[in-house]
Amino acid sequence: MTLRPLLPGEIVIVQALLERTGQPRWNALDLSALLVSDTNDGGMGSLQFHSSKPDREYGRTLAEGWFKDSDNFPVQVALNLDTDDDVYELDSWRVDFSPRRRLPKTKADIVSDPAELA
Repeated sequence: MTLRPLLPGEIVIVQALLERTGQPRWNALDLSALLVSDTNDGGMGSLQFHSSKPDREYGRTLAEGWFKDSDNFPVQVALNLDTDDDVYELDSWRVDFSPRRRLPKTKADIVSDPAELA
């Protein structure tokens, strides 16, 4: 597993999703200090957040959003927590199951409802 910092577009996604929660705890999260590893998802862009805790498991979804890929296909993103309510993964799913082509540039690119992408 190769660890790396979040890319600028990934930070945009995570910031947008954290702001949607309206919870101060998440606004204080230092995204520049987080390390992630890419998951084996066929290039759709999912990430797992690094933790020193062993055997972490999915607990719940904190926030979800959508953005358009460069070819206008919708991409769904979800920020998931583990069973201890720590950031666990950024799940990314392109609706045609092909590799994601780009990351969003601004938080305004990420909407709450896929109908807003039309």
